[in-house]
This record gives sequence, C-alpha cells and structure tokens, in this order.
Amino acid sequence: MIATLYRAQEGLLHRLDPRAKLIHVLTLVVFFFLPLRLAHLAGYLAAVALVIAVCLGPAELWRPLRMILPILVLVLVLTPPFHREGVRVLVVGGFPLATDTGLREAARLIIRFTGITFVFFAYLRTTDPELLVLSFRWFGLPFGAALIVSIAFQYIPTVKALYDQVRDAHRLRQAAPTGSAGSRRPGLFGRLAASIPALTSVLILSVRRIPVLAMALETRGVGRRQRRSTYRPLPSGAALLRSGAIVLGVEALLVATALLFT
Repeated sequence: MIATLYRAQEGLLHRLDPRAKLIHVLTLVVFFFLPLRLAHLAGYLAAVALVIAVCLGPAELWRPLRMILPILVLVLVLTPPFHREGVRVLVVGGFPLATDTGLREAARLIIRFTGITFVFFAYLRTTDPELLVLSFRWFGLPFGAALIVSIAFQYIPTVKALYDQVRDAHRLRQAAPTGSAGSRRPGLFGRLAASIPALTSVLILSVRRIPVLAMALETRGVGRRQRRSTYRPLPSGAALLRSGAIVLGVEALLVATALLFT
C-alpha cells in the first residue's frame, strides 16, 4: 500500500490520541443522522470543513469532495422527483420535477454524506495506519478484522491512484484528434465507452496485485495462531488524558447545540 490517505505532519489532529479520535468520529456520524434542522446540519458540516482547512489546509477540502462529487450530483438530480409534496418549484409537462420539500431532502442527504466523508477523511488523513490497527485492537476487535478494515481504508485511494496512472498512460498513447469532428466533445455514452479500456486495465492490475498482497501478509505472520505482539505502543499518560479532555469537550459542545437548537 504505497498510496494512502495518511499524511505525516505536526498538527492538532495528528497529536490527538487515535482512540479518542475514533470515538469522536463515530459520535459525529451519529449526529449527522439525527433528525435535526437543515441549518443545524449545515453548521456541523461547516465546522468540520473549518477544522480540516485550519489543521490540514484549505486545499485538502477538495480531495474528498472530488471523490464523491458524482454521487452528490446524482442525489441532487434524482431525489427531488420522488418528493412531490410541498410547493412546486419546477414542473415539466404537468409533472413536478422539484418541490421545496424535495430540494430540502436532497440538501439534507448531500450535507449528511459530505459531512460523514469529511469526518472519515480527516481521521484517516491524520492517523497512522499502524496506530489505526492498534486502536481497533485496543477496543477488542480481532487482529484479522482490524487488518481487513485498515486495508479496506487504504485500498480505496490506492485504486484511485492506479486509475489516474492508467488513464494518463492511455492518454499518452492516443493520437491527438484533428479536424472539426475530433474537436467535438463526446456524449455520455461516448465517454462511458472510452473509459472501458482504462477500467479494464485497472481491474487487471488490481487482480495481479492480490498475490503480492497475500505474500506480504504471510511474511508478517497473518494466519498464525500464536499470540501477536506489538513493537509500537499506543500513547498513554498525559497525552491520552489531554486527548480525552479535548474530545469530551467537543462532545459536550455537540450535545449542547443539539439540545438548544432543536
């Protein structure tokens, strides 16, 4: 796993204990699913985005947003037609394509999905994968299950990086279009057909990496029944207390806002 989300640097999120951050991540996910007002959820999303911009840099906001942008567009297009109650905003041929209720529901789904994506991105971007596995183990998760979760988190950006490399390689091997016909942008089906060779190459390369991943896991003792040991302990003492105090303070603030503004 060469391409991972983790970026080593010094910052508040990096210094927080990974166990405390994991609890906070789960709490934030629950808060994004609470039946709160739209402005309330938008405030949570803005707060998470502000923390990422301050601790990691404003440019880091585009990285997770770019990954889920097609899904957000689909939610915005497909959700309003299924909610016909409320004031009609867009009517085509007598059929209400969008109402104020449908648009609010689409905005709610977009805010929730974006907020949850930002939360997990901030956690994985600032948590060492080794500490991530140790945190899961500390909460009682078996080593095999903790390793599967860690690999799954890391393999998503790996496949994305592999797709970018394959796409660039295919572009270099294609001749530049000439004439007026070549300058015309292809339609939706044309773009889908053009992406099939790149997706096929990504699938083949991903399958070819499975034996390498299996051998790497075997050399690290995966599958053995002996009791596993660790060479890197989790933080303890004052560092753990500070992280716990910060997370408890933020949790109290979240509960207070949820009770005051509902």
